[in-house]
Amino acid sequence: MTGAELAWKVSTELGVAKIFGVPGGAILPLVDAMVAHRDALDFIVTRHESAAIHAADGYARVTGKPALALATSGPGGTNVITGLATAMTDSVPVVLILGQVPTTLIGTDAFQEADLFAMTMSVVKHSWRITEADEVAPILREAYRVAAEGRPGPVVVEFPKNIQLAEVRTSHKIREMPDVPSRWVPQTLGWARARAYLARSERPVLYIGGGVASSGTAPWIRVLAERFNCPVTTTLLGLGGFPSSHPLSLGMLGMHGTWYANHAMQEADLILACGVRFDDRVTGKLDEFAPKARIIHIEVDHAEINKLVRPDVVMHGDLVQVLPRLANIVPARKHAAWRRTIDQWKAEHPLRVPPAPPGTIATAEAFEVLRETVDAEDVIVTEVGQHQMWAALCIPRDQPRRFITSGGAGTMGYGFPAAMGAKVALPHRRVVLLAGDGSFQMNLQELATLAQYRIGVTILVLNNQGHGMVRQWQDLFHGKRRYGVHLNNPDFVKLAEAFGIQGFSVNTVDSLRETLTVTRGLDYPVLIEVAIPEDEHVYPMVPAGQSLSTVLEG
Repeated sequence: MTGAELAWKVSTELGVAKIFGVPGGAILPLVDAMVAHRDALDFIVTRHESAAIHAADGYARVTGKPALALATSGPGGTNVITGLATAMTDSVPVVLILGQVPTTLIGTDAFQEADLFAMTMSVVKHSWRITEADEVAPILREAYRVAAEGRPGPVVVEFPKNIQLAEVRTSHKIREMPDVPSRWVPQTLGWARARAYLARSERPVLYIGGGVASSGTAPWIRVLAERFNCPVTTTLLGLGGFPSSHPLSLGMLGMHGTWYANHAMQEADLILACGVRFDDRVTGKLDEFAPKARIIHIEVDHAEINKLVRPDVVMHGDLVQVLPRLANIVPARKHAAWRRTIDQWKAEHPLRVPPAPPGTIATAEAFEVLRETVDAEDVIVTEVGQHQMWAALCIPRDQPRRFITSGGAGTMGYGFPAAMGAKVALPHRRVVLLAGDGSFQMNLQELATLAQYRIGVTILVLNNQGHGMVRQWQDLFHGKRRYGVHLNNPDFVKLAEAFGIQGFSVNTVDSLRETLTVTRGLDYPVLIEVAIPEDEHVYPMVPAGQSLSTVLEG
């Protein structure tokens, strides 16, 4: 058995069924060895390596399991770096196997050689270089374990071509990947303080992030919220970790969060922060964040503790172990006055749909129509920009892993391939991609992949003829000097049809509703271009660097 053959034997043993990648010279032995596993492995060849890593990311986000990507040496490897950074920032378990020139040529500037081990090191949890065929099995098993354990993240396995071809000398028995023990560090004094803060609190807020989805603890969040009668706000990546339709939901907080979520944080006397990292888009001006609150921070990644905000109680551990114990000490409360205050805020500061000129549809209104055709199990995937924020505000998600987006990195071009990966993972669920015209064109070549594999993603291209979020910042903070933001776009319908994908163009609410209804049950990809206003701004908005109390409502 060669190193390449063993790689796929181990991968199938670990439950891998889909591989996203682009073939190339330094991984040809791996591609050739895959042929013997065609019944167990699907190799989905994207048109660009950046799309392969994003597709694996989307697959991992909806399944919660490590996904596998494959790229060749040199430019194949450099093309995936942005995708690794995206997955690292958002804690997504992706295993990337990178081809490399033969070990005898490393360091000689050989054809398509690049020091990918060094280049990728800062954007992954861990890296390995396989130096002999006997290392293949233990390294791959370790890679999958590291990607999934604790705070998930991407890992890289560099696999030189001559090692792929080398014979394995040691027998490697098939075995299952062992369960990863949860991390738990008990803090006696911290629990005593937490009890006291919970008992005294009159204005609590439960603040949850992507860690809730990663740990599978959304049911415990609901138990805590309902027992404590505590309003819940989520980060962008936390959407779905608590049902958006629940009366206790405040929606998203932060720069484009709801008015009432941001003000609740500023008026709270206790914040239970679960699986969050207090990033700048959430806190606003750091020294004015939650000035009246005691903060209890529950986090598995020690690097995120005390990094930006110094909590009053730290519970360093896995939410899987901490939340059940926390639920045992949370008192049953009503917090009636606090609930009345928040209900009043909700009534006084609802989300507003801006007017749209004739021939266009307001983005918020378009998403309200979309809500009529998707259910809780369907997956919403976004690109990055104004439409991303509108989607977070306007499309309720009641389950985790059903709102997929690039949060920390804000990677334009991520959403389209991520939607492909999500649909490959969940072929019987509807997957809807929401894309701005600017973001969509960063990976639009993947229309060919979508058509070739008949991946039934519904694509909505929100077309405002430019980079809308950049335009909004120029209007608000740069004297309305618009520069570099106008796009001369192609005819998106004809473009889709050129790839063999059915296309529609709509500019009224009725035509959008009709098109979404007609395409709802289709099992093949479709593209719907939606004309939206060029001058539309997304609100609410907290200007960068200002307090969460400074909410612009448009």
